[in-house]
Amino acid sequence: MTKLDDFRAAERDSRYAASRLLFSWLSVDVERGDLYRCLIDDGEPLLFQSRADVKIRPTDPGNSTFQQDVYLLTKRTHIEQALTDTQNFSNAPYQVLGSGTFMLGLDGGDHVNQRNFAAAYLRNIGPAIPALSNLAFKAAAVLPLKQRRFDLAYLGEQAALRFMGFLFGFAQADHAVLEGAMQQAYRGLNYQIIGRHFISEPGAVERAAAAMGGLLTRVAYLIDLYREQVGREQADEYKRINDELEELRQWKDQKGTRPLANFKPVLRRIAEQKDFPPGYSGAELAVIVVGLISGAIHNVQASTAIAVNEFFRDPRVLKLATDEAVRSWQQNADYGATDELKALIWEALRLNPPAAFLPRRTKSRLTLGNTSIPSGSVVLLAMGGATRDKPGDPDVFRADRNDRDPLIFGGAPGVPHQCVGDHLAMPLVTHLVRQVLRLPGLDQCLDPRTGSPQRLEKLWGIICQKYPLEFTRQDILTQSPLIVIMNVRTPVPEHADALRKIIKYGAPRIEKKLRDAKHVHFAEFLLIENDSKLVLFTIYDRDFDSYIEHFALKIGPLFDKVFEHIQDAPPQPVDEFPKEFIDTIRRHNARPAGDYFFSAYPKTDVSMIINQFPREDG
Repeated sequence: MTKLDDFRAAERDSRYAASRLLFSWLSVDVERGDLYRCLIDDGEPLLFQSRADVKIRPTDPGNSTFQQDVYLLTKRTHIEQALTDTQNFSNAPYQVLGSGTFMLGLDGGDHVNQRNFAAAYLRNIGPAIPALSNLAFKAAAVLPLKQRRFDLAYLGEQAALRFMGFLFGFAQADHAVLEGAMQQAYRGLNYQIIGRHFISEPGAVERAAAAMGGLLTRVAYLIDLYREQVGREQADEYKRINDELEELRQWKDQKGTRPLANFKPVLRRIAEQKDFPPGYSGAELAVIVVGLISGAIHNVQASTAIAVNEFFRDPRVLKLATDEAVRSWQQNADYGATDELKALIWEALRLNPPAAFLPRRTKSRLTLGNTSIPSGSVVLLAMGGATRDKPGDPDVFRADRNDRDPLIFGGAPGVPHQCVGDHLAMPLVTHLVRQVLRLPGLDQCLDPRTGSPQRLEKLWGIICQKYPLEFTRQDILTQSPLIVIMNVRTPVPEHADALRKIIKYGAPRIEKKLRDAKHVHFAEFLLIENDSKLVLFTIYDRDFDSYIEHFALKIGPLFDKVFEHIQDAPPQPVDEFPKEFIDTIRRHNARPAGDYFFSAYPKTDVSMIINQFPREDG
């Protein structure tokens, strides 16, 4: 039996059960692909029962109906018609997300005017795109790549946020506002697209609208600020933002050139117009900008995660992609990718487009295949179905396909609602994929319960929530911080005084053992909070367990003395219970705030420093 047979069987018992089964398939990449093949071969839209209200807004006229019919389209011809036939298909499902000027929810001339206005400010950016991609990745990678394990979904999102912040001219202090608004907006957007048909999440759309409203206020303010500074406070803020822009402009690539020397952010360029376009207020311009940003950020995040996830499905493809990433770096260390790597990314996105579903509403009764669809019906465009509905093993990843299917980003240029910023997004995506694939020892993390690789996790089959990866972190950052915080026994004054004496008189032995170890850069003890806590700070090289076990075996007697005055101490003597000692240190090891740790010489270990700068004492 096929998935379509299973759906029909479930439907005979309960339309609700059939919809739940459908949702389980749409939420998983592999299951979704199998479903699409069945529906493409069948040739008909799939009718299913939605739990969403037929009304777009609660205030719309008419009665609420919470069991509307929705049609899932997978055939390429049907989806192309829905994207281009504006006489019969409307973008009305998006309107609930914002005001009547929100670009995604517009049809006809209003949409064309906004799109043309937006596109004019995203053209002719030239060398700024790869340069901003480089800087965005470097900024986004500062925290995730401090640890052996990192979340690619988070890294991709942060890089996209940084890129948009640079491109549009936000202040660096706006990052948290931009991040929070875009997360809420993206969740609300995809709840409106697909989630509401299968699950209930009250407030998702309202929270998205409120978040976008807050960001809209900030964008309108920045446009006004760039136009004219009123008062000392605005003059000071303008200077801070301008100083940040100058930092971007001063950046030099490895060839010594300054590709951003003449870069001017989009909001500044908008503000420098003598007059706003006819019919556009400053607030409406802000709406256009927020609409552009809201779609682009998570398209970048999803595309990056989807591509790497797809490469890991086949070791041969992963090897090919990694080799091309290295070759791209050898050709141009700052930015750029080989055509072969770009082709691999496009093939991954063809199988799983970043915008997996797009909604439309019919304006009149029409027929697709042999299916009659009433006027006012919601149709859900399965973009991954359209990109698979073509000859040449469309369900198989082919490294040599080299097919930049325009439907991956909503259609060819000129098609209504084709992604206006895909020429900005893809250079950033390719740069992110390239840099991630170059990480030494890159691999998927294992699920601790099953031992299986952890794959990309998606919500509702579209929102990339988490993709845990790991790499050989010491190859790019040798050192690690240790911050052990332990409670001093009571009475505190007595035990704290004893600890001071132990450290004071044990200093010569500590010094000798640390020197002999040749993997400790710095070390110190500190009593804090009125001597109630003892803190051990060290910066060490490489593996945590090996480092701590060395302490247990070489300085065990000293730690035995220390632990006499510490609460919840491990069993002693320490050198006979090294594993328990390691567990105790691990349990009391605090992570730096925000996981931030800076090293001026990230690839240099103690032995390298000693060889370069021999000690005077030999």
